[in-house]
Amino acid sequence: MKYILILCFILFVPGISAQQILDEYIAMGLESNLALKQKESRYKLSLEVLREARGMFYPSLSVDARYTVSEGGRVIEFPVGDLLNPVYSTLNQLTASNSFPQLENQEIMFLRPTEQETRLRMVQPVLNTDVYYNAKIKQELVVTEETGIGQYKRELTYEIKNAYYNVGMTGSLLNMLKDTRLLLLENIRVNTSLFENNKITRDVLLRSQTELSRLDQQLQLAIKNRQVATAYFNFLLNRPLSDSIIVEAPFVSKMPENTRDFFTKLAIESREEIRNLENYSNISDLSTKMYRSSVLPSVFFLADYGFQGEQYEFTKEQDYMQASLVLTWDLFSGFQNRSRIKQSLVQKEMIEQKLSETKGQIELQVITVMSELNATEAAILAAEDQAKSAREGFRLVSRKYGEGQASLVEFLDARSAMTQAEASLIVLRYTHLSNLAEFDKTISGYQPQ
Repeated sequence: MKYILILCFILFVPGISAQQILDEYIAMGLESNLALKQKESRYKLSLEVLREARGMFYPSLSVDARYTVSEGGRVIEFPVGDLLNPVYSTLNQLTASNSFPQLENQEIMFLRPTEQETRLRMVQPVLNTDVYYNAKIKQELVVTEETGIGQYKRELTYEIKNAYYNVGMTGSLLNMLKDTRLLLLENIRVNTSLFENNKITRDVLLRSQTELSRLDQQLQLAIKNRQVATAYFNFLLNRPLSDSIIVEAPFVSKMPENTRDFFTKLAIESREEIRNLENYSNISDLSTKMYRSSVLPSVFFLADYGFQGEQYEFTKEQDYMQASLVLTWDLFSGFQNRSRIKQSLVQKEMIEQKLSETKGQIELQVITVMSELNATEAAILAAEDQAKSAREGFRLVSRKYGEGQASLVEFLDARSAMTQAEASLIVLRYTHLSNLAEFDKTISGYQPQ
């Protein structure tokens, strides 16, 4: 029992180590990806917009100051002399004195030569439905931005996994071709020795060299594919494109054994696209309520405290205080509000249609990826048997060829069959890993219990 546990641990550790390496790369990509940073900045911006909207519930306080110098303008004529002088003359005659002097008519300038007003004004919304619904809409937009970050992280995680597996696949194919090249070099060495000893003709040696040239072409293509895959993976991680990558043989797990309906329901409940559409539906409802509530008046409380006078003096004789309750009521606006309500209702209908379409697309994605996983799992089993048979066949033909019992054509055919079987197995294994990554993306991070 002890040895069985040790064997299980040895077999399980490489998968854990490879998964840890991949998880570290994913964490690095999520931390350094520039597009993700832009989305996070937009989320922070939406939070500040929400704080701005909530700030409209609080009173605003401002200071206004005005100092005016005037000259000319309208004049108010006040005929005080014409009004009082006859009366004063009569009184002087009756009293036999000059106690009541004669007065001149007065001219009062409408604009005072100098004037100042300094006040502190407070405005407090009392009833304003636009402020209330605007804050609610901004809150939903914050949730939408946050959900968008989660969606991009899920997509980026899939891209990093897929790129990592592509690096591993191209590297495995390259190593396999290098090993095959060693076999061909050994074959050329043997054929050269046989040719020099007049045991084979020259065309056999030339055929071996031609096969090596053909393999070298495949090798150069594999090197190019490896370089491109490495550059793209480093690009996703925002690293220098030529940085080396630690690639370990990852643990190939099977698809979870739950039903398609279970995963479809799970995907619809957890996918960010659905939550985003639901948020937009809520925003449409809030917009409709806001437009319908515009038939209500808006009420504000306004209070002023300040100083007025001809000189800049702040004394009790010049201060004043004023409070007002202001009501504004839009009684008619050319049916504009009615059109806004209809627009929001149409938008709500469009969102509901898009929501239904997205659910169908997600269900199709689940069916497709599960079918791909089932197909690759079955194909891997067949490819493993094929690769095992091809390796054994090449070993037998190679031994016969060394003993002179098999032709070069048989040797090269066996070698080609083994190379193709090995390449097919490598591609299928990494394709299965990419399908598992797509399955995880489709189900939005499903973790089996």
